[in-house]
Amino acid sequence: MAHHYLKRLPRFVLLRLSMSRWLSSKLIRPCLVKLAGVKLGKNVHIGANVTFDTMDPRLFEIGNNVTITMNCVLLMHYLKSLANGKLSWGRDKLKIGNDVFIGANSVIAKPVTIGNNVIIAAGSVMTKDVPQNCLYG
Repeated sequence: MAHHYLKRLPRFVLLRLSMSRWLSSKLIRPCLVKLAGVKLGKNVHIGANVTFDTMDPRLFEIGNNVTITMNCVLLMHYLKSLANGKLSWGRDKLKIGNDVFIGANSVIAKPVTIGNNVIIAAGSVMTKDVPQNCLYG
């Protein structure tokens, strides 16, 4: 079991470093996030203190021209109920399309797909897919 956590340690460290408010949001933060395994498009802005789920950063797909503003939380794991009534952790992809703006303090709390040309209002909590060309809040 410890071996599993040791394999994840480098990605965890890179994602935690990317949260620093002193790093460039268009250069250094995206670079660290990419090194951690996140699939990142071009011209992505990642604000200070954006928290990426460290369970498996390779399940994140972020398109081109995306802005994720400060203090956002992006999670791809969740609790699911099994047939025997017990709870288990599930995880799945979190996909963000092109030309998306995610406002400050937003939480994406379940694996979702966000379409192209979407604006997520500040303070939003997302648990369902958002189609393209929408304002969500």
